[in-house]
Amino acid sequence: MGLSFIGVDSLDENELSKLTFYSEKFYNKLLRYSKEKDPLVVLHVKKMKTGGKRCKYSVHGRLEGPSLLASATYNDWDFVKTLNTIFKKIETEIEQKFKTEGKKERVSYKHSKNFEEE
Repeated sequence: MGLSFIGVDSLDENELSKLTFYSEKFYNKLLRYSKEKDPLVVLHVKKMKTGGKRCKYSVHGRLEGPSLLASATYNDWDFVKTLNTIFKKIETEIEQKFKTEGKKERVSYKHSKNFEEE
């Protein structure tokens, strides 16, 4: 499986189980709908301000494939919300990249070489 986690040493067992559960769920969904074969998903987790009752989580997610690169960053006080938002942002970025893939590029005459030479 192409899941990689960075910075998990600061997480406790409950948070680590949530991270693996939601990441595997996202990865399986990605394999079903993606054109990529065995992409690599890297999650960099930072647990900020560990003192007190609450702590803030910052997650940077990156999806790497042979023809695709997508990344997203989000931070929040709720760990599950942070993970779900990261995965949703990555999905949106993938959809937008595949949406514009088959379209023709617009030609700007201001920056065209032919226009400058005349």
